[in-house]
Amino acid sequence: MQITLNIDLANQNAIALLNYIQTLDFIKIENEKVMLTEAQKTAINEGLKALKNGKSMEHSQVMEETKKRYPNLFKG
Repeated sequence: MQITLNIDLANQNAIALLNYIQTLDFIKIENEKVMLTEAQKTAINEGLKALKNGKSMEHSQVMEETKKRYPNLFKG
């Protein structure tokens, strides 16, 4: 028997569940796809450019900025 799960990666609880599931040796994850919004792609590209230019931020700064830009990711 197989079960298909769709996990909303915008939800922190779902991410925690996925991380746990990945530790189980009897579960196989196939075709794992991560769909990013254009805003997320832009943020990632901006971060990569900043790293290349030697302008990195502390983790706390990153989290603060992320919460400002994407408040819906931190609801719940």
